[in-house]
Amino acid sequence: NLVNIMENIRRIHPGVFIKDLLESYKMTSKELSIRTGISERTLSAIINENGRITFDVAYKLSLFFDTSINYWVILQAQYDMFIVMQSKQKEIDEDWKLVKPIKPYLLDFGYISSDDTKEEVVNKCRKVCGVNNLTLLKEKDTFVNLKEQHNESDNDCFSQNFWISLAINEARKKNGIPYDKKKLNESIPVIRKMTRKDPKDFLPRLEKILSNCGISFVLLPYLPKSNLYGATKWFSKDNVMLAISNRGAKADLFWFSLFHEISHVLMEHRREMLLNSEGNEDDEADVMAANMLIPEKKWKEFIDKEKEPSYENIVMFADDIGVLPCIVLGRLNKEKIIPYGKYSRLLNVSYTIKMVNGTIKG
Repeated sequence: NLVNIMENIRRIHPGVFIKDLLESYKMTSKELSIRTGISERTLSAIINENGRITFDVAYKLSLFFDTSINYWVILQAQYDMFIVMQSKQKEIDEDWKLVKPIKPYLLDFGYISSDDTKEEVVNKCRKVCGVNNLTLLKEKDTFVNLKEQHNESDNDCFSQNFWISLAINEARKKNGIPYDKKKLNESIPVIRKMTRKDPKDFLPRLEKILSNCGISFVLLPYLPKSNLYGATKWFSKDNVMLAISNRGAKADLFWFSLFHEISHVLMEHRREMLLNSEGNEDDEADVMAANMLIPEKKWKEFIDKEKEPSYENIVMFADDIGVLPCIVLGRLNKEKIIPYGKYSRLLNVSYTIKMVNGTIKG
């Protein structure tokens, strides 16, 4: 039928048509070159399907073969479109290889639908990430400098950049007010008191408080292999994103990551993107976060009392300073005062996040 004929024509390089015409005219390409003024080299490339018909060549062919210029222009355009569509399908296949392993993640949190085709899934992911091809996210420097990322051996660049893309996309949906450092400093004690509350209670309030400080707060589920607890990004001098994942799903990790990123904001580490990874700025943020969660003076008094605090003393100290006991245990673990695993069954608290009516909740 006509559709199939047209489809087949699109697959044929315009040089084939010139070659057929030369045979019917019993003419060589050299002779055609002489008669049209098209260089023999140019004609040879087109006939051998290695060259393109430019507008100038189309004009000269139209004069000689008594056709319209559009005839040759359209033949070339149709073939070009066919090649582009072939390339597009290859790109979709390559992108699909990247997103297929994380399809359950995308489904769970509403980024795609179970009815979406492979191409629809890829296109939705491209749109939310703001890139033409997802393979671009495999590059180490897509969003951050290599020195700001984890070591190559323990980092999946695609997963990391994909999670960052989702976070940036969510942050840009929020209508933030200009960043107010003074207000953020004043909010620290209030945020700190939330550590003992349930996520369903503190998350809405936390987002509102940070929003009032001019911070676009984003909470996203942890993406496997991304190795990220959180990230900050300054969109401008008055517009900052603070993104947190639930990596590890533990309360102490969540709160330390949150205060770590808040520290980056307070210290105004304004490089394009900061991840919770390595470097002097990260070390500074670690110290500030630890001291905001547990005041330095009280911490020194606590660890000076006994070599290895008991379970009861950890709980009492946590109650005294108004934080979850697992936060105290986490710091004891990090400073190697108490070995990992000890008291964890008794003190660890887990957070889960889920999608409810299009919104991520605890």
